[in-house]
Amino acid sequence: MKTIRVAAHVHSEWSYDAEWPLPELVGAFRERGYDAVLMAEHDRGFDDARWEAYRAACAEASTPELLLVPGMEYEDSDAFTVFAHPARRDAIRSFQPEWAPLLDAVEIWNRHYDGIAPYPRGRSFAAEQGLRPFAALDFHTRRQFFPLALALEVAEPVSAAAVVEALRAARFRVEAFGTSALRFTGGIPGTALRTGEWLRRRIRGPVRRAQRLAGRGD
Repeated sequence: MKTIRVAAHVHSEWSYDAEWPLPELVGAFRERGYDAVLMAEHDRGFDDARWEAYRAACAEASTPELLLVPGMEYEDSDAFTVFAHPARRDAIRSFQPEWAPLLDAVEIWNRHYDGIAPYPRGRSFAAEQGLRPFAALDFHTRRQFFPLALALEVAEPVSAAAVVEALRAARFRVEAFGTSALRFTGGIPGTALRTGEWLRRRIRGPVRRAQRLAGRGD
């Protein structure tokens, strides 16, 4: 067994709302110290032929230093399944208890929707439903680079099948800033990040409007 650092929930140009080519993702995530990336493309427009082409493209773009694990953002009973971004549109309120046995984990921290702090209700919700806590980037653009990762105990040689097997066996832990992400779900570290996220959201709108205005003036 070896421990690898994994980025989760990443979109490439194979998704309708993202632009990064797979080879560029490999380089960018390797530079940031990751060993593997769990892709999560939107299933819109995918059929069997496109899925096979996508799997081949992930294999071709992978390197000995970084593995791309092909994946889709939809439910599949034969895969590792995650309840994604529960904060989005308050999706947690629509959750049905009978879904829990069909799931393996829940995103307690989704960088795209939760920002620089974990979802406040995520950890307690995961415990209530008996699901593993999961942290994911939901990567679409450069703004979503952030030191979130899964520390995954995987059998060698490292392969997509070995990564999925380790996920399903729950041989992973969630990390942020090189330590347990659970540290930031409460106490002083959690309060500090939530305050930072509140401030970030307060200034984000004015900053972006100023950037647009500056662009018009060029």
